[in-house]
Amino acid sequence: MPKVKVPRQSTFVDMTAMCDVSFLLLTFFILTAKFRPVEIVQITTPSSRAEHEVAEDMVTFSIDKDGKAYMAIGKPERKAQILDELMAITQDKYKGVIDDNTKKLFTKLELVATPIQLLPQLVTKSTDQLTLMRTDGQLAGIPMDSTNNQLGDWVMAVRYAYAQNDNLDNPPIAIKGDKESNIKGVKRMIDVFKEKDVYKYKLVTTLEGKVD
Repeated sequence: MPKVKVPRQSTFVDMTAMCDVSFLLLTFFILTAKFRPVEIVQITTPSSRAEHEVAEDMVTFSIDKDGKAYMAIGKPERKAQILDELMAITQDKYKGVIDDNTKKLFTKLELVATPIQLLPQLVTKSTDQLTLMRTDGQLAGIPMDSTNNQLGDWVMAVRYAYAQNDNLDNPPIAIKGDKESNIKGVKRMIDVFKEKDVYKYKLVTTLEGKVD
């Protein structure tokens, strides 16, 4: 009995639906992606083999190659808590400097990069303006010498903010230092942490072999 031959036909797949799904996924990823923020202070970190990532709620204290100290706070709501604690523990020390408008704008500030007395002017600056100020040498950093230890005030405010709101005795703190930093500046920052009973913190480095 002869076999029935099935006539060959070309295969046709309608890709219209697939294209629609692809564009929907692409749009979703673009809208939900978090882009890397612009670094106002360019710091070249030393390399290491550690692979632990810095948490979003980390408070990062940076020190550049000129020995100037800066502070970056991850979450806006955490910024408000830390500023409130700063005003509470320093009492009348900065009275009249921080008003309600400064508190509101502080939650949007990318970097604390000046003495507290200049904070009302700093919070009105955009990221681009702060970057330009950094290039022009107008950002003095946070004072941390023994006669004007404002860095210590900020560290205590961070401790109290996490203790009061999250019941954490050891707040998530990281130190980000430039590999060309003056060692005296780094040592002074660590000494300030010790003075405020902060002995646990992370050191931010670049993973060996990774190029940003």
